[in-house]
Amino acid sequence: MANSIPALVPRGRGHQFVVYGDSCSGVPGGPHERTFACVNAVVRRLQPQPEFILFLGDEIVGLTADARALRAQWSHWLDVEMAWLDRGMTPVWHTTSNHTTYDVMSEAVFREVLRLPENGPPQQVRLSYFVRRNDLLLVFVHTSWSGLGGEGHVETEWLETKAPGTSSCWAIIRYFPSTGFLAHISASWGPNTLGHSGIFWLMLGCWPIYAAIFSPLTYRHTEASCRFAQLAPEPPIECRKKLSTCIAFKLRSMRKDCGVRFSTPLAS
Repeated sequence: MANSIPALVPRGRGHQFVVYGDSCSGVPGGPHERTFACVNAVVRRLQPQPEFILFLGDEIVGLTADARALRAQWSHWLDVEMAWLDRGMTPVWHTTSNHTTYDVMSEAVFREVLRLPENGPPQQVRLSYFVRRNDLLLVFVHTSWSGLGGEGHVETEWLETKAPGTSSCWAIIRYFPSTGFLAHISASWGPNTLGHSGIFWLMLGCWPIYAAIFSPLTYRHTEASCRFAQLAPEPPIECRKKLSTCIAFKLRSMRKDCGVRFSTPLAS
């Protein structure tokens, strides 16, 4: 292809994929449609093309109580804005988000239009799920399920069953941590308490996870992130040896703003 962009590829064994999201589009002529088209034009120029795409939520504007309008946004996003992509060749794995799964109705529409794998928790089918590609395990976690109380809540019992073992399998844990989710972690995981959000972070700290992908990771989350870091109890020694990529990355990026310090050095 003329004007192609050389893609980053693994050095030896590995996987090549693209991560993007937060297009907030789905409305013909809407304010973000042109921007999203420009981003897609760049992805289309990558050579070689990715094995798969991880889309980190907020595909559409959403946030409407009208199911018909919500379906129309999804239809425009899938059938017009993403019509260039051959999903048979390049699958797209989506995560839930506050613009797309904000109540019972929107969760039902999300399940209906995307038809993701049906291997998640019984009541969160096609919301939380996992995908295995040879030695790569991708786990997609819904952090705002209406059945647990909405934004800031995550189911951990099913997630624990997906814990990667000591084999060569890599793992990427993905979820949409809105400000509410981080604030809930901070509030629920104090020095002497361990709510389900705290359990979630301990899982990440103890598992052999190759990467944890956040969306969005911006400075509007700094305060909540710092509050979490200051309130979190000292993890067990076996967890401290392998602090998750997500915690380590977030704390490094926020240190200048809040001066967080751990007694145990962060894993590199």
